[in-house]
Amino acid sequence: MAVLERLPAWATTGVGSLPHTEGRTAAAQAVKAYDLPFCPQLPRLEGDMVAEWLGADPARCGWSPDRDRQRPRGWEWLLRQLTLRPPAHGIVKLQVTGPLTLARALDEHAPVGLAREIAVWLAANVAEQVDVLADRGLDALLVIDEPTLSAVAAVAAEGVEAAWGPLRVVAPAWGVHLCCAVPWDVVERAAPDVVSFDLTLGLDDDGAGAVRRLVAGGTRIAWGVVAPHRPDTDTDAADVLNAAIARTGVAGTSSLLTPTCGTGRMAPRREVAVSGVLAGLARACR
Repeated sequence: MAVLERLPAWATTGVGSLPHTEGRTAAAQAVKAYDLPFCPQLPRLEGDMVAEWLGADPARCGWSPDRDRQRPRGWEWLLRQLTLRPPAHGIVKLQVTGPLTLARALDEHAPVGLAREIAVWLAANVAEQVDVLADRGLDALLVIDEPTLSAVAAVAAEGVEAAWGPLRVVAPAWGVHLCCAVPWDVVERAAPDVVSFDLTLGLDDDGAGAVRRLVAGGTRIAWGVVAPHRPDTDTDAADVLNAAIARTGVAGTSSLLTPTCGTGRMAPRREVAVSGVLAGLARACR
């Protein structure tokens, strides 16, 4: 994706959630501490990644295409920060809880058709944010967060791409974030512009081969090298990354550095530590 060519090598970014209870401080962290700023999700205010979109009790509230949803709590503060510190590369990351994950929250056996219907609704919500950024001369990278993808792919692999269809076209670039075991065959078929995954879980031969093929096709890899809930991964991040690069040959221009997941349930000081480790690793890689 040509838009992403503007990113610096080894660009750092967050996964989505931050631990703050004020949109102002969260937005400042998301813009100042990372190379690729992002719209912060605030689980302490908005609930977890499912409740943020469906409400506190998905089984009770249900879902319908006309369900209203306000912008994230940090959105307006993010726009203020971007006015003060617009990224030189002109890209901002947005993130949504994936339609497959939301469908399974409503019904463990939900058909892929429901996920696609939810995706249409998600795309309509996010399109407004994409348009606001475009009016400011900024391009959006939309990342779909699908922690349940491996479970869905096991029974409905062929329907995953259809479920993501409405979200693939809403922004100039799109990607997926997976904090679970990665079904690489599904991801390869979808060919997202960015694949974000937990590298601390390991990278087997199938995964290494898939990464090489994805990058050859133009995909960028967001290496999740620091686990927010495991401080021991801070010191191992460089070794884990170097081993993966040695196996795959992925260059820095095709790489981003991220945590393995959001820091929303951590202490604010842990978020500062995680972003600091990523920044230091990026400097060392460059």
